[in-house]
Amino acid sequence: MKSILLLVIILIFAHVTLWAQNEKSVFTTHAGAVNAFARDYQSIGINPANLGIKHTYKVAFSFGELGAGLGSRSLTQSQLNKFITAIDETPTSEERQSFVDAFANTNALNLTTDVTLWGFSIQIPKVGGFAVSNRQRVLTHIGLNKTFAEILFLGKDASIYQDPTFQDKVLGNEPIVSSAFSGSKLQIAAFNEWNLAYGITVLEQDDWKLAVGLGYKYIQGIGVLDFVAQDGKLRAYNAMSAVFGVDYGDLPTSDPNFTYVSEKGNFPFYKPAGTGHGFDIGLSADIGEKVKASLSVTDLGSIKWKNNLLQAQDQPLRPIQSDGMQTFNIFSQAATVLGDGMLTYQSGGTYTASLPTQLRAGIGFLPNEKLDLGADVALPLNDVAGNLPEYYAGVGIGYKPASFIRINTGVTSGAGYGVNVPAGINFDFGAYEFGFGTRSVNGWLTEKNPYISALFGVLRFKIGKIENEE
Repeated sequence: MKSILLLVIILIFAHVTLWAQNEKSVFTTHAGAVNAFARDYQSIGINPANLGIKHTYKVAFSFGELGAGLGSRSLTQSQLNKFITAIDETPTSEERQSFVDAFANTNALNLTTDVTLWGFSIQIPKVGGFAVSNRQRVLTHIGLNKTFAEILFLGKDASIYQDPTFQDKVLGNEPIVSSAFSGSKLQIAAFNEWNLAYGITVLEQDDWKLAVGLGYKYIQGIGVLDFVAQDGKLRAYNAMSAVFGVDYGDLPTSDPNFTYVSEKGNFPFYKPAGTGHGFDIGLSADIGEKVKASLSVTDLGSIKWKNNLLQAQDQPLRPIQSDGMQTFNIFSQAATVLGDGMLTYQSGGTYTASLPTQLRAGIGFLPNEKLDLGADVALPLNDVAGNLPEYYAGVGIGYKPASFIRINTGVTSGAGYGVNVPAGINFDFGAYEFGFGTRSVNGWLTEKNPYISALFGVLRFKIGKIENEE
């Protein structure tokens, strides 16, 4: 059987880039701060309680809001470009060593995508706000230690394979994978979500309001890879929908325990590799229509992976025959290098994993009609494939030079991308709204710590303007 430890990376990456390219696809709010300002269906996945605060329009709907980011804390812009524009070139020996050094970093590569294919919400006075949506999201995090990086780029010439244990083919003394790869993480999760959310104002006195909200999501797990070697332990499993076309060799026919599902389904109704249920809960406050506050916990729940599932326990590291990466097509080359018998997988069974739970909070201030300020923080509450590798924090400012234009900027930090300056512009003509932006102006322009990102929405509509009751 051909090992698929990193083959799934190329498959997910190639597929996801067709969807779009960010952690949230909310394009209408502040660059760097969305928690307190997200409204209508855009509250899904952020804070459902925001649906309970009075909006400007009764109905909002959209077809296609997209966001993504690809960045590294260790590669240079020139190095990152090699994996985009020179994938068929062969790295020189000097380049191989430079990439070993670059990938030996806890945030060697991060990729986030979030796509709302469609969303709809309605607000009913004294009843609350309801929202539904279909959303795809993927988060990829690669952080390797020196040994893992050397095997990737140098193959059998990696330092660990020069040990007499491997050179003299002395079996039984090989290092354990969790020890050899200690500190390495390679995590990917791809979800297709069907969301339902509700929020309602529960307290209203004088000039302040408090709303609560609950969101439910039925999750189709399109694919997962979770490889973590940390604290002397190894967690390694993967399960992929047939949409990715993974070659399992003779495993489906030779192993009766392997639950093989070959049906692909059609976009977005793919045949999943797993299913699960999740919940979002939140509180939202509006004080004098000048201050907004938001607190939520998202993605409570779990997903059970059962189709095309492979799991690996901690085991001795096995020798490989590969010479390392032969081209800059890192995803396919990584599959070739590390799919060389380095790990032995067990097939079949099920694996239940927690959803990527986060604590989110935000605050906003609107001093006048033209200016608004906001701040966000998001904290990962578990270490599972699909969650942020670290905290996220940001501050944002929005300014309206005209009634139909808002310019956004700010500063963000964390989520594996370091410090960035986002920017965006939004055009609001009442019933129709569109906008675009980036999470990192500096990431596009600087040689160090590159971060390429995009965020846009072009088909957002609003109906039924709510008049001010005061």
